[in-house]
Amino acid sequence: MKKIIVLSLALAAVLGAKEIKSANIFLSDAKSVTELGAFLKANKDEIVKLNLSYCANKNSQEALAKEAPNREDGQYGNYISETYELAGGARIEYSGQNYDSNDFDGGTNAGVKSGDLTMVYKAKDGREKFLLLQALSSQEGEKYKWEYLWDKTAKCAGGEVRLEGAFYIDDGKFPQSADIEKSGDYDIFSLDPVAKKYFKLLEYK
Repeated sequence: MKKIIVLSLALAAVLGAKEIKSANIFLSDAKSVTELGAFLKANKDEIVKLNLSYCANKNSQEALAKEAPNREDGQYGNYISETYELAGGARIEYSGQNYDSNDFDGGTNAGVKSGDLTMVYKAKDGREKFLLLQALSSQEGEKYKWEYLWDKTAKCAGGEVRLEGAFYIDDGKFPQSADIEKSGDYDIFSLDPVAKKYFKLLEYK
């Protein structure tokens, strides 16, 4: 995949760079999830910039602190799983590996190394729909940011989670989930991060 991205950027530099589309979405309900799904569909096989955020749980900080000893010295603990409730019965299910950029302080030092987001919501006809995002390794925040925030910039009283960076949008891998397979109504996308150094190629001839 890296070769594809590098060649794509190199070709863009020769032919004239395309404008990279971006989406800035606060995931709060079925409407916002639908908006994200439509954007990813429209830009599959393209490089996009994403700035996504959603409210953390009141006990998210406790869950991260509990696993903190397992993340010391570059060691990763078991996958952390959480469910974030959205308005109107929608929800986000998260499973991923977390890291600490420094000693865990309950602030912005808690980040996600890699993980999956499964957004579940009701369509207008009442059917349950699924939108899955499979984010590849962030290399501990080097390629993109997926962080927990409990400072003054957080939009939610219980903290906020933000995922932002540039990604190549590709088809994701089908997970082993009876609920998703039974529904038959799902979209799965892989978020392959594009490192900033690749964009430097656009500056060279």
